[in-house]
Amino acid sequence: MSKRIVPWWIKQRHNPQIGVYCIAMGQMSVRAAKCVEDNTLYGSTVMLRYETEKEYEVAVAKLCK
Repeated sequence: MSKRIVPWWIKQRHNPQIGVYCIAMGQMSVRAAKCVEDNTLYGSTVMLRYETEKEYEVAVAKLCK
């Protein structure tokens, strides 16, 4: 049996008043990421998916300043 790979995620928030910012969310299932993306009351949220931890860490360093 192969091990299920859980992707890493960054939440990118688009808030009309304060602009765009990112939050490192870590590993979570696709279903959980979809719930985070869908439960935005103001503005919008885009979940950015990364398959490897290395890709995720590079993106966090670049986006989550």
